[in-house]
Amino acid sequence: IIENKVTYICGAGVDDSQYYGQPNPNCYWDMLIEKLAKDYATFGGFCFQVILNENGKTVSLFHTDFSKIRVGQVNEFGIYMSFFISNDWKKTTGQYAPIEIKAYGSEELVKGTPYLFYYKDYEPSLDYYPVPAYYSALNYIEADGLLGRFYRNSINNGFVPSTIITMPSNPTEEQKEQFQKDIEMSYTGSNGANSIVVLWGESQEIKPVVTSYTASNNADLYNNVDEIIFQKIISAHRLTSPTLAGLSGSGNLSGNANEIINSYILYNYTVVHKLRRRILDTLNQFVINNGYSKLQIMDFDIVAEIQNQNVKTTSKITVENE
Repeated sequence: IIENKVTYICGAGVDDSQYYGQPNPNCYWDMLIEKLAKDYATFGGFCFQVILNENGKTVSLFHTDFSKIRVGQVNEFGIYMSFFISNDWKKTTGQYAPIEIKAYGSEELVKGTPYLFYYKDYEPSLDYYPVPAYYSALNYIEADGLLGRFYRNSINNGFVPSTIITMPSNPTEEQKEQFQKDIEMSYTGSNGANSIVVLWGESQEIKPVVTSYTASNNADLYNNVDEIIFQKIISAHRLTSPTLAGLSGSGNLSGNANEIINSYILYNYTVVHKLRRRILDTLNQFVINNGYSKLQIMDFDIVAEIQNQNVKTTSKITVENE
């Protein structure tokens, strides 16, 4: 879904009828916008470094991975004064120590000195970091991963039904507790697909009994959970139709093309255009200051393509019927 959202934001690329210069000597605008859009769709924010060029008038922009940035100093008005950058925040000493970088706007630009422009969507009570747009579905995304692990372990175990084992002995409580702990660590949760259950007997007269326990009645439960997860993730991303993310839905090119067109237009106006506008508004202040006109991104002509495809399909069916 995120990859498709980035694709819609970037559209058919920057309008090549005009020249906008380059963000930096090693990058072009489409490449920079795609990186910023991916950070924005994933984290709810993006950032890049601003460096004053040798001419003292124009600036170069360099993308910086949003996940590697932490807020540093903040003044009494809540304005960012500096940030820290680290490739691995688990290592914060020695040669891996985070590097402090000044915030863009904290002082007058100095040639060759990088400044970080940091953008995040406004969220009440969140002063430093954003939350992604799909925040409400994080638990369902995690559940989707756990469900995948469950099915993977079912396959690895050959879909053998769960088993209950009645032990012929009754050891001490400490031994029971340790054995139960080991079993639960190995077989419960999503890793416990088609696992075993151990029961303890009260005397030596009880022989080991192995009882198959088939949980086939749970198949409908798993399918229902999968459907709920699917709907919650789609809803959190504000997708008007699953087909916009390349997922199966009621609308498809061989079926209801109007549904796809309407879904795309609605999604474009309510979600994509807003995200694209915020990225372009941020970049255009630098593009204009560099002496160029505003960046413009061309939309995909998806509606016309779907309509043409639908006409071709309809014509083919008519000819075959005749």
